[in-house]
Amino acid sequence: MSIRIFWLLPISAIYITVVWFIRLYMRDRDKRKLLFSIVFVLASIDYIIEFLVIPYTSNLILLNIYLVASIPLQIAIFVAVIETMYSIKDFNKAFNILLLIFASLIVSSLLPFSLQNVLKPIRIVLAVETIGMSFFSFIKKKREDALLFGLSLVCFTSASIGLASNNQGLAVFSFTMAYVFLALVFRKAKGEEGISSYFALKKRLEETERKLRLSEEKYRVIVENTSDVIMLNNPRGIITYVSPSCERLFGYKAKEFLGKTPWELHIVHPDDLRRVALYHRRVKNGLEVKPMEYRIITKEGKIKWISHSISIVRDERSRIVTFISSYRDVTERKEMEHQLSIKVMELERARKAYLNIMEDLKETVENLKRAREEIRKKNKELEELNRDLERKVKERTEEVERLLKAKEELLIQISHDIKTPLTPLCNLLPLVKEMSDQPKVKQLIDVCMRNVNYMRKLVTDTLQLLKADAVKLNMEDIPLLEEVKSLLENYRINLQEKKMDVRVLIEEDVVIKADRVRLREILDNLISNAIKYSKEGGEITIGAKREEDKVKIFVRDNGIGMTKEQLEHVFDEFYKGDTSRHDLTSVGMGLSICKRLVEKHGGKIWAESEGLGKGSTFYFTLPAGEQKSKEIVSNV
Repeated sequence: MSIRIFWLLPISAIYITVVWFIRLYMRDRDKRKLLFSIVFVLASIDYIIEFLVIPYTSNLILLNIYLVASIPLQIAIFVAVIETMYSIKDFNKAFNILLLIFASLIVSSLLPFSLQNVLKPIRIVLAVETIGMSFFSFIKKKREDALLFGLSLVCFTSASIGLASNNQGLAVFSFTMAYVFLALVFRKAKGEEGISSYFALKKRLEETERKLRLSEEKYRVIVENTSDVIMLNNPRGIITYVSPSCERLFGYKAKEFLGKTPWELHIVHPDDLRRVALYHRRVKNGLEVKPMEYRIITKEGKIKWISHSISIVRDERSRIVTFISSYRDVTERKEMEHQLSIKVMELERARKAYLNIMEDLKETVENLKRAREEIRKKNKELEELNRDLERKVKERTEEVERLLKAKEELLIQISHDIKTPLTPLCNLLPLVKEMSDQPKVKQLIDVCMRNVNYMRKLVTDTLQLLKADAVKLNMEDIPLLEEVKSLLENYRINLQEKKMDVRVLIEEDVVIKADRVRLREILDNLISNAIKYSKEGGEITIGAKREEDKVKIFVRDNGIGMTKEQLEHVFDEFYKGDTSRHDLTSVGMGLSICKRLVEKHGGKIWAESEGLGKGSTFYFTLPAGEQKSKEIVSNV
């Protein structure tokens, strides 16, 4: 009973350590702490079984669990010893693999046979490998934590021997000492509150590696995007790296430099070879730090000037590790300096030979100043002329607008003045015709009636065209198919008389946003024209298709068609394309009105025809309304 009480020592030590490790893990998310927390909890299963004196030998599954529970701790210690010698770059991945191994061990405890003979060699191999590597790490790298890991594993092995020989005292003592050694490994690090030296070291190494990779990436981007060429040479002068900009400066690709010395490529101008070699020796001996400028010969044979600076990287013993060279193209500057020196020499010779050149130069400068002043005056005059021109254009524009407005007002007044006497004529002429019995008189009255009706339509359409821009639209969502069907009913008799077919190709869900009255007016004009200019037995097609936020509608006939010239003027006011259209039923205003109304809706209208006798198609667009989905093809 007294020995059982002592099992509380390793159990208490384990769970205190687990709580501590979990707190540390919550702070910095280091998976090593979480790993040791898990294996400590698994190892505690053996101690709890011993403390509770559970007869595990009589239960196969319980025996396997007892045998498996401490192996994850051995594996974790083995991994920790490896990390004292070699850094694990991706510990998160290693953590996941270890969890998978632990889970496999726990599942294997459910197998229907004893794992004692299987796990015994595994325990021995892990113990021997861990102890051997820990002492090797301690001897080679003087790592105290490696030695402590090894001593803890020795204690775990001694505890296993105590359990096997039923020596409970030895087992408890060994287990307790093992955790003492582990506690020494995970002691508080100097200056780092709450973080063990082992964990802190690994965390710092990982953070240092991450910062190093980030720094390397940053400098790589800088080097590869700078216009200067960066070159690295080993102590023997062999090129180990050159930035991509080398091709722009030297003409050689980066891979052509690698593994060679600059002398092998013969890029240094022969006249500068001795000077460059002397510069290299002085830099190597620490006597030269300033950049040197000399000429090179590119792969294409061009001569360029470069500024070459060299920095030396040395190790802790002051031995040269790397030469870092920076090459900058200074050809333009050297050329400018050369040209400048030539000019200076010329000026010096000119000063000595011709003292009066300064007077000529002064006179030339004065002339330039006068010319500049003259140009400034001309520019000012041009600015004033432009302002005057803009003012006149504005005045002419306003005058044209006034004239157009006056024209519209005059046309409106004339139309009203003509419409007033036409009204009684339209009403009285039919009565006069009925009152006369003479056929000749009736025939003359018919001529008068046709001309009077033509004049009235002309006046009405003119007024409608003039007022089209001022029309206020009452926009609403209109199902196009219903509106077209309703409008075709008005033309049923005309279509039957000319034995014409109408095909309506409109989806049922096509909805447009328009003024219903103006929509009917547009469609009425286009359909009536299609009927009027189609032959007997012809066909009219009316269709529509949604295109983004617009609906494109068309009315197609197979009638008389139009020429290219007629297409250009078909929407002009009072235009009638040919003699076949010079009848008193048309005044040439319908399509102009359609154009105004379509543009008022924010759409556009145009006509297409392949030529005379090949029919015409009129297209126009209007804003789209709500959309559904079902295609209806109906014949009227």
